[in-house]
Amino acid sequence: MKTCANLAVAFAGLCLAIVAQVNAQHSLKPGSLPEGFGISRQYPQDRGIDKDPKVVFVDSFEDRSLDGLKKRWEDVSNDKGKVLEFSDLVPSGASGKTSIQMTATRGQNNGGHLFRRLLPGHETLFVRFYVRFAADHGFIHHFVTLGGMKNPPAWPTGDAGLRLVDRFSSGIEPVIQSEQFDPARSFDPPGIWHFYTYWPRMRTWQNDSGDGDSYYGNDFEPLEPVQIPRDCWICVEIAMGVNIAMEKSNGWQAFWINGKPVEWFGPGHPEGLWQRDKWLIRNDDKAVGFGGFLWRTDPEVKLNRLWLMHYVTEKAFAENDRYLADHPGAIVNTKTATVWFDDIVIARSYIGPICPGIGPEAGGTASPPDKK
Repeated sequence: MKTCANLAVAFAGLCLAIVAQVNAQHSLKPGSLPEGFGISRQYPQDRGIDKDPKVVFVDSFEDRSLDGLKKRWEDVSNDKGKVLEFSDLVPSGASGKTSIQMTATRGQNNGGHLFRRLLPGHETLFVRFYVRFAADHGFIHHFVTLGGMKNPPAWPTGDAGLRLVDRFSSGIEPVIQSEQFDPARSFDPPGIWHFYTYWPRMRTWQNDSGDGDSYYGNDFEPLEPVQIPRDCWICVEIAMGVNIAMEKSNGWQAFWINGKPVEWFGPGHPEGLWQRDKWLIRNDDKAVGFGGFLWRTDPEVKLNRLWLMHYVTEKAFAENDRYLADHPGAIVNTKTATVWFDDIVIARSYIGPICPGIGPEAGGTASPPDKK
């Protein structure tokens, strides 16, 4: 009987711990976001990070095998075997020696992707990855996307044009121009970071009311644009938390670059206003706090899909042509677009950049320099 009682107490304690962890992650607010090293501090060079109880998935591509890749990722897009390659180019501080290279070739393919489900699903997830854009990389169409869906299939599904009901997704993507300025301000390729978001209460581009019959991703970007550099490794981390109560819009999303928090979008923050399908951050008397995300209305919809995508269409290549016409002498490849991904970690709490050292001296807020 004592054994049963002890087990009951232990189980109750575990449940309380889980609830506390969920509440802690949903208490993330602007001004109190973690930065620098998170889980990664405990695992120098990411060695053993896959064993951490908060970690859901890890891939550093060390087996250099397409067959191995297909065992870890449920859907691998490698058109005619000409998109994906393994590379010796890796971030500084990493323990591995291999990254995955994705190349889009104009007129032949639109790039490729790796996709997998994250079952049974999660209330909160953090996704950290390293990415490097080639020195001549141009503009892009879509990029890395995290989302949730009821009964998700083992392959990605497109949401273009739809206001979603039983699923949601948000991509951290390069975008050509910032809508935070009037008029909009353009940037050099590959652009600046923003969220491209599909959700049940998304707004249409068609009118100011937000309701219509055509829905494309809503735009969420920080007030201060973050230009994406080329020819160097960037540590990107995104996080999302679903609304706990089905009737409340208390879901959120956030992102970090090289261990520094950039922006958090959730209940009450940031202040601004809707302009059709774009949330514009403002500090004037018309601004109101953002209403938060109603990511789901069904508790069976959880964060359970990751789409590591490098999608470069003819539309993106045509934008490169226009850019070069306006910027003679600029370095932009109009035939191919190449990126490298490495050191992907998915966890239920903040991860941070690869920690290169051991002990307290390993503290800091930025990713270390590139490995040459």
